[in-house]
Amino acid sequence: MQDMIWPPAQLGIEYEPVVEHGAGDPDLHLVRRRLEELDPHGDRFASVLRDTLDQLLDGRRRGRFDYRNLYKTEKTYMGTLVEINLQRAFDFNDGDVTDYSIADIDVDCKFSQRIGGWELGPEMLDQLCLVVRCSDRESSWRAGLVRASADALRETTNRDAKRRLNDLGMSQIQWLWPDHGRLAENLLLHLSPEVRDRIMTATGRTRRANPVQARVNQLFREVQGRIIRRSVLETVAHGADDPLKRARGNGGARDKLRPEGILVLGHQDNDPLVADALGLPRPRKGEFVAARVVQIDGPTASRPAAEISGRYYAVALPGDVAEEAPEVPRKPHASPSPSS
Repeated sequence: MQDMIWPPAQLGIEYEPVVEHGAGDPDLHLVRRRLEELDPHGDRFASVLRDTLDQLLDGRRRGRFDYRNLYKTEKTYMGTLVEINLQRAFDFNDGDVTDYSIADIDVDCKFSQRIGGWELGPEMLDQLCLVVRCSDRESSWRAGLVRASADALRETTNRDAKRRLNDLGMSQIQWLWPDHGRLAENLLLHLSPEVRDRIMTATGRTRRANPVQARVNQLFREVQGRIIRRSVLETVAHGADDPLKRARGNGGARDKLRPEGILVLGHQDNDPLVADALGLPRPRKGEFVAARVVQIDGPTASRPAAEISGRYYAVALPGDVAEEAPEVPRKPHASPSPSS
């Protein structure tokens, strides 16, 4: 039995079965307990890894979404960024000779794009290590604790005298949050090349069309019924001062796509309720979801519908004729009180 239910077997990733090593290492168990107290399900840890990848890709300024397109020096910096961002997120103290002090125990953070790729310098001998791995292509991550004892390390070293874990060392890793492992998807990376190209090269339907707005509009045309995270929108709208504005009303995609029957829903006002009623995923802050809708008589057991301004709308089926989408009412926002 594997100690993870993610990633699925079709990804071809093999993990070792659960074996409770380190029974004689009380420090390891104290650190594990502290990490699981700080993050019971691993969601914060996963969020840090996703945000760190997005930070390194820098899609808002550079329009990048593929780790393979980074410079070699940028890839090298990934490990440092993971260390820094984990420390900020969990407020770890500095260790005496390691990156962190967790539960008053020195812990060093090691990152690699693949399981077993962590490189440990001679100064790490007998230190407790937090080993971290994530993959954007597989939408997966993993983190564990292991003692870098001499018998857990390979005999061979690289030119910097760093060593990797041997088979014994790998078997001694105490994996954290074994039932998590899911990294929020890098949507642009996983779209088909044809769809992605239509989005990233869109220029609009008139000469005077704004190319940034054209790309955002095309994103919502192509990607429907799926959450679009803020970083995805920023990457598509790279170069814009306010990428989120391109998705909203007042001249953004929400207004531009309504004549095509497309609703663009965010996290504010009535949008989450409409998303729920339509059977769409509910956007959180900074997220959006789009869907083409048509008017129907009312909801049925097989076709959910949202009531908008007294009429019912459902997600359009492939054969439904396009019609203008409704405007979702915005909640009135209180005006500031006049000063006395």
